[in-house]
Amino acid sequence: MLELENKVVMVTGAGGAIGRQMCKQFAEAGADIAVLDISEENAKQTAAVVEEIGRKAFVGICDIRDSKRIKEIVEEVEQKLGVVDVLVNNAGGAAGMIGKLSRFVDAEEETLRYIVELNLFGTMYCTKAVLPGMIRKKYGKIINIASISGVCGIVDRVDYSAAKGGIISMTKALAMEVGEFNICVNAISPGNIMRDGVVRYGGTFIGPKGRTGEPKDVANMAVYLASAKADYITGQNYCVDGGRCLGPK
Repeated sequence: MLELENKVVMVTGAGGAIGRQMCKQFAEAGADIAVLDISEENAKQTAAVVEEIGRKAFVGICDIRDSKRIKEIVEEVEQKLGVVDVLVNNAGGAAGMIGKLSRFVDAEEETLRYIVELNLFGTMYCTKAVLPGMIRKKYGKIINIASISGVCGIVDRVDYSAAKGGIISMTKALAMEVGEFNICVNAISPGNIMRDGVVRYGGTFIGPKGRTGEPKDVANMAVYLASAKADYITGQNYCVDGGRCLGPK
């Protein structure tokens, strides 16, 4: 029996390197996937990967800062695939993706607002949208993709670090609220992760393991936390960073 056979998994930011790898591995574990992304082209490419494995894929195009649109998509997912069993809040990013990376003193207020809304509020909106179904079902796994920036901070990413730190705290508080409904809430904090041959953030120090992380390193942890093997684990933040947060040798 596959670890997640016939489960419904919703992944935001599913068109990116980490999101696509997670969707692939969730599908290989037997799940049907709701593929959410702001890019229709990228989302469809990920959906094709899922369908090639033999699982169902639903494509939802959205900006996760739009809470109304997120609620609509969750309703569509419930109609077409079923109640969401697993939510992976993967969508997010730092100011560099919009060409606005800077020291905090020079940061534009508009950029600060955008980064916090995208990472923290987007995660909250998606979580609120799936929780009623999970509570009715008395089962659910919520996996928040945070960052080591939320654990130890990263220069030029004060806004991003603040938002990701908020996600880690949100994970802990929400786990306390929804545990009685058999819902587990955990976070994963990636370090340096290679995306399409490029390390997008995190500086030059890559930790005691001596290598840059790969999308599969994050996906492996996500699949584990979504499985029955992790049914007694909640409110935790797992650093998938090759030991980078430990500091230099």
